[in-house]
Amino acid sequence: MTGLEVVNKAREAKQRFGAKCSKFAGAVAVEIVKSALLEQGIPTSPRDVFVRGIPVEVDLVVPRDGQEPALALLYERTQVAAVVEVKTTGSFGESTLSKIRQDFSRFQENGLPYAYVTLEERRGYRWALTTDRMGFPCFTLAWHSVMNGPVDPTEEWLAFIRFLRECRRTTG
Repeated sequence: MTGLEVVNKAREAKQRFGAKCSKFAGAVAVEIVKSALLEQGIPTSPRDVFVRGIPVEVDLVVPRDGQEPALALLYERTQVAAVVEVKTTGSFGESTLSKIRQDFSRFQENGLPYAYVTLEERRGYRWALTTDRMGFPCFTLAWHSVMNGPVDPTEEWLAFIRFLRECRRTTG
């Protein structure tokens, strides 16, 4: 699956739902990213899991090989190759940046690689999360000028996959 296919699948799923629902959009985005990563040979956790001692709900964990969480949702730090935050349509302003930066700091303090991926973001948006702005890997799969309008895909899906593969190599 390409980055554009990930974006389009999420858009189609939101449309099929029949009502605007940000919780559904977020959940389906995570499930589509999980599926696409598995196609690339990158296993992930169930969505909405935790790492012991860090009071942050995690969209996805990329576990080290052969690791299973306790209670199907609690990972030990040593079991985690990377932590992933997934967004459907990017940032909603300065509060998004602050929250994600705070979460990243918690994982960084514990030696855990962290990445942010958004399926799409508004082109030129002043609060868009980027690697340069945030200080950790941020990936945008497509840009749009108008919500639900045409998208311009990036090559960042491939970079995201490379990042996760590197995390699995260096922490496994």
